[in-house]
Amino acid sequence: MTFVRRAALCSLLVAITVLASSSTQAQSSINWDSLQKEAVELFVQYLKIDTTNPPGNETRAANFFAELCKREGIEHQVFEPFPGRGTLWARLKGDSSQRPIILLNHTDVVPHSPEFWSVPAFSGQIKDGFIYGRGAQDMKSVGLAQFMVMVALKRAKVPLKRDIIFLATADEEAGGLLGAGWFAKHHPELLGKAEFLFNEGGSNMVDQNGKVLAVGVGPSEKTPAWLRLTATGEPGHGSIPRPNSAVNRLLRALNRLLDYSPAVQLTPVVEQSFKALAPLLPPDLAAKYSNLREAIKDPAFARTLESDPGAKALTRNTISVTMLNGGNKVNVIPPVATAEIDTRLVPGEKLDRWIAELRDVIKDDSVKIETVLAFEANASPIDSDLVKAVADVVQRRYPGAIISHPVLAGFTDSHYFRVLGVHSYGFSPFVAPGRELGGGFHGNDERIGQKAFADGVKFFYDVIERLAK
Repeated sequence: MTFVRRAALCSLLVAITVLASSSTQAQSSINWDSLQKEAVELFVQYLKIDTTNPPGNETRAANFFAELCKREGIEHQVFEPFPGRGTLWARLKGDSSQRPIILLNHTDVVPHSPEFWSVPAFSGQIKDGFIYGRGAQDMKSVGLAQFMVMVALKRAKVPLKRDIIFLATADEEAGGLLGAGWFAKHHPELLGKAEFLFNEGGSNMVDQNGKVLAVGVGPSEKTPAWLRLTATGEPGHGSIPRPNSAVNRLLRALNRLLDYSPAVQLTPVVEQSFKALAPLLPPDLAAKYSNLREAIKDPAFARTLESDPGAKALTRNTISVTMLNGGNKVNVIPPVATAEIDTRLVPGEKLDRWIAELRDVIKDDSVKIETVLAFEANASPIDSDLVKAVADVVQRRYPGAIISHPVLAGFTDSHYFRVLGVHSYGFSPFVAPGRELGGGFHGNDERIGQKAFADGVKFFYDVIERLAK
């Protein structure tokens, strides 16, 4: 080895040592017991803020984070484009040698039925090791964990190559048009041409003994096509039936849709989501998951796969009838009847083609189909630096666990940012067996395990520090 090469190698080793030392110093300057305890206390406060959508009142949550930003000296702004529908933007500046990371979360929550809860839904009560509250799973826990990552980075004065942008938005539970959609359209300059985005939508696999099998980094999701069907017909008195009344036309149309099974559509991102799980399966099943396009040609395997409602939902478009509206008096045949259906499209599907397919199924041109909400599904790459950063941290934290790539049957606000060129991923830092993780997602007694939440704050920090330094 020449002297020049030896000198270069020595310089490289010194640089690596300095970087490792600075990382260790940053970590050692954080009192994790204290910070995780603080995170739990703030999470309880956050859960007490009622941001049920409708009406939302997310400005309450935006102001909550704004006060914390003021306390920590973090740059921030609150936007309220519609009364009560506030969104908070905050930023930690890096040296701009790499593009920013967005930590996206929504502050609104779905309604609840108090009579079915064992504790008040906005109490933030801690009971039997679980933190209860509407939003505990979806997704105030992730939002607060993201914020605590910013706090830890700021307090430890970690040198960052990337800006860290925290975005707490309104209205996701109703489609996000008043929150993330509005922000992405009107303030893309505040995103700094971000490269990566973390959002809800990841899922992890942990066995009952606590062994972590897989940590999910979700690159895509199905897209909603919420449609309104309107039928018209001759009105009259209920005592004289009319076969082609609006209600009858609508019911026939809906029955045809309920009897219809859309064709299987395997898109590359869905195939990859199954393939990623193959290492966890017995050899014969692993081979099928590794080549799903070929395996699904076997009718027996196809029936087995589709016996799982979640798997079936990912491999084809779906139809759910969710809302009906006809007459307002039992003895009156109304002139108009409507239904709203929640259809979900596989990534890559085109709305116009899908609506044309539904028209062919309904076979009644008098039934009008209108779009209530729809947008195109898109996907992010699974070989990005973000995925690699998660994989590195997972191998240190959970040796032997794989990285999976779940595709959501639902949807998030990530699509607003993917169209801007931001690689966006679903990721949950909360890794625990089901009995310790909690539950009640959009249901009763929504809760998250206190330990799972606190551990998740540290896990998220490790991932962001790995990606941003």
